[in-house]
Amino acid sequence: MVAKSTEPLRPYQLDSYAYLPSDSKMLRRANVANQVGTALIRAVALWGLVAALATPARAAPAPAPLLQVVRAQAAVAYRGEQIVVAWNGATRADASLVRIEHDPPAWTRLDYVPLGPSRRWTVIRSGTVELRFDPLQLTGTTGRAGVDEDDFEAARLPWLLQNYRVVTAQDALLGRKATRLELAPVAHDRPTHRLTVDDETGVVLRSERAGPDGSLGEVTAFLKFEIMPVGWRRGAVIPSGLHLTPREPVRAASAADIVRVLGGPPAGVAVPAGFHKTGEYLTGDGPVVQTIYSDGLSTLVVYERRGSVASPPQGSQVVATPSGPIWVQRLGLRTLVHWSHTGRVLTMVGEVSRPSLLAAAERTGIASAPRLWDRLLAWLQELIP
Repeated sequence: MVAKSTEPLRPYQLDSYAYLPSDSKMLRRANVANQVGTALIRAVALWGLVAALATPARAAPAPAPLLQVVRAQAAVAYRGEQIVVAWNGATRADASLVRIEHDPPAWTRLDYVPLGPSRRWTVIRSGTVELRFDPLQLTGTTGRAGVDEDDFEAARLPWLLQNYRVVTAQDALLGRKATRLELAPVAHDRPTHRLTVDDETGVVLRSERAGPDGSLGEVTAFLKFEIMPVGWRRGAVIPSGLHLTPREPVRAASAADIVRVLGGPPAGVAVPAGFHKTGEYLTGDGPVVQTIYSDGLSTLVVYERRGSVASPPQGSQVVATPSGPIWVQRLGLRTLVHWSHTGRVLTMVGEVSRPSLLAAAERTGIASAPRLWDRLLAWLQELIP
């Protein structure tokens, strides 16, 4: 893949996570984003892995193909076509054809053509600017492309090697010699990743992600792949006539920001073993604090806001526990859990199994079911602008 970006400033990541519900308005926004960008989000999910490997070789004795993947993105120019398939449950799949132009360091273009009723979508990264737009309607958004991922990701390779077993084997794809990598989690509650890496260039020619139960969740594979000379898209320009809306910026949250938004320090969420906190962030001025965790490969996001009454997302299922209710929803390879605790409403989303996230919520603490008066008060507060 080529749409290199940062975490948590990665717009794709934020589309799939940041607007997941901590209230009903955010949920409606999430539904719209998912409808127009599902294939886009799935296609670039591999870049969580690519960025996670961008760390000096001295950090850990990583297999050479892992680091080769990262070096390829800064050094190898190419173009091609990919097929991207993401399964949403046992019977439904979303598929897109992706046309790619990559000319490091200043130009990347991805054109997503859905193999179904979804809208087309184009992503262009030119320097530090990223545009996402509908190529037919010429409307979309613009924002900052990630530029600080090397510093941000520097600690992750040791976590990856601690939490995943890496196995390599020789392979071939599209008539090219390749190395197949399997990254299997030590804890059996998160996905297994399989990559086919081109030996000559280090470009990932195929990737698969399978859930903890072994079911295939996502597949990305080149159908055509052509190495190009560096500079081949140097004269490329952004299409004219675009009507773009600036994306609301995501910024690191200071301790003072968090106290202002939440009225105190964040709740101590007991995330699954192997995850490390990498930062706390705000979209605009809040009212939700986003805390990002990583195990070196998978990302876990916790959203926290003030409140005593949970706002479960549409389509979620309630799970009764001795302490109180938790709402759970399956989102492809991801799981969402939603609950309230000590005057806070919490939503946790990650590529972690349902039992593991339920256990994390119970370790954190769960408020009992709200009284009728609490529900009425929460409803009245939503009516007040």
